Amino acid sequence: MKILCTGNPNKPTLAKSIKKTFENVDFASTSTGWDLRMWDQNSENYFRNNIKKYDVLINSSFICNGGQMKILNITFDEHINPIHVINIGSTTEYLGRKSSYGIISIDKRALKERSMQLNLQNETFKSTHLTLGGLNDGQPGHENWLNMDHIAETIDWILRRPFNVPLIGIE
Repeated sequence: MKILCTGNPNKPTLAKSIKKTFENVDFASTSTGWDLRMWDQNSENYFRNNIKKYDVLINSSFICNGGQMKILNITFDEHINPIHVINIGSTTEYLGRKSSYGIISIDKRALKERSMQLNLQNETFKSTHLTLGGLNDGQPGHENWLNMDHIAETIDWILRRPFNVPLIGIE
């Protein structure tokens, strides 16, 4: 199983826990030469050409202006072989537009809805959306938040199931 995970494993992110949990993982971040904002055609083409090499995409980095959604849609459009996309959502999905997380809330909710929709369209494309509470990134006040290693273990569990797991909420 060859995995692409968005994010930098050298920072206190989910990517760091993914690196500890899985063996065959590449990471897509600016530090590894991937521009996931895809503001130009070259960076979008780079993603389009390279996503075809993977069996799993862990779509974990929030990218403003619907970046995670674009990654999901391109992956769906470009997949040739079976692929499983794990989309990382947030409990901000439950908040309204007027919250201090308004844009993130809208983007994450739309990502969840699109993930669920794509699950029904193609037998070779699986998509799981994880709605997560706060993640313990080592910052003061985050000590009781979710342990990112547990999230990586949950992703491992999902990928090993013989059935599809379209949605999980973890707090």
